Amino acid sequence: MATEKVYTLGLKYRANSPFLQYVAVKTHDAGGTALFVSGLPYGLNEETLKALFEAFGSVLQAVLHPLKRSGIVVFREPQGRAAAVKYAAKGQVLEFAGGPQDGAEGENGGSGEPFGLKAWVHEHKAARPGNDLLQQQIDDWMDAFDADQERKAREKQAAMGEDGWTVVVRAKGRKRTREDGGVKVQSGGVAVNAAAAAAAAASKDGKEAGLGDFYRFQRREKRRSELEDLRQRFEDDRRRLAQLKAARNFKPY
Repeated sequence: MATEKVYTLGLKYRANSPFLQYVAVKTHDAGGTALFVSGLPYGLNEETLKALFEAFGSVLQAVLHPLKRSGIVVFREPQGRAAAVKYAAKGQVLEFAGGPQDGAEGENGGSGEPFGLKAWVHEHKAARPGNDLLQQQIDDWMDAFDADQERKAREKQAAMGEDGWTVVVRAKGRKRTREDGGVKVQSGGVAVNAAAAAAAAASKDGKEAGLGDFYRFQRREKRRSELEDLRQRFEDDRRRLAQLKAARNFKPY
């Protein structure tokens, strides 16, 4: 089976544009009316593809690949496909009359949807909506999260209240006890109690410490006495170890 030859066809979408888009074309079936087209610009739709090749003859159908970079153009008559292949074989450029003019919106012949390079730019901008929208989305998420946490806390308090427990909530201020939906909630007094306990512990430590190490000579005497105690403990341990070694001597006779 002979391989069909591939030709390149230049396409110009703007009348005054110096840029060309080259696509590859070849016959899809021998003796038929289908033409395979590859290298299509990004974002091109089937209506525009059909309108492009109607310059060579009546087009029955134009179908794009799911990736939309290639497709099949089916002419109504074999002469239409032959004219397209002959035009591409000569290396000529096809100007699309239905393309956008300078300053027009969109690039799909008035459809308002860009293709080619502008389609890539449009997709890039759509994926990055901006800081304001992102901040709004984050705020909405945080509000929903806080509401969910509050709902879970209320359900937990209700479950504890049904079992007869008193729910204690950490809060500043004096101690309060209130009823919330049939649940006894105690709040406040935590910081006050903690401060009182810390003050009592500090006062107790201060009384025990006294003024025993207030002067320098007192601290020096204290260190000296601690050193003497350590030396005495060391000597006692050494004597005890010698006694243990002597008691473990093995004397078979």
